[in-house]
Amino acid sequence: MRYLGIDYGQKRIGFAVGDEAQGIAFPREVISGDWQKVRHFMEGIIRVEQIGAIVLGLPKMLSGKSSSSTEAVEEFKAKIEKAFLLPIHMVNEVMSTKAVYKGSTKKDRIDAASAALILQSFFDSHKK
Repeated sequence: MRYLGIDYGQKRIGFAVGDEAQGIAFPREVISGDWQKVRHFMEGIIRVEQIGAIVLGLPKMLSGKSSSSTEAVEEFKAKIEKAFLLPIHMVNEVMSTKAVYKGSTKKDRIDAASAALILQSFFDSHKK
């Protein structure tokens, strides 16, 4: 099965794609804009990449408690659930963007790299 990883941000949303069999996530696009633009992009990538499930980063604090961004991600998840009939897995994304900042990723690709890190974390936690 192929997965779409998402790092949701109120300004930009990063996307990554990965295959369960290979267990490797690859950064794709960073989209900014309104829901209609994001939904249109997601419709295309889901169709072209034959996505079977979504992995969405959930921002929580190191303590595991909800952060100020958690509610925005929950609202985004509700929009995805309404627009697409795909399973959605939530992954704690604590420190994902900060981890990417430490690498050599270009600034305009950070959110896609964070989405790949979120998706890779999902794969790593589900290895057989």
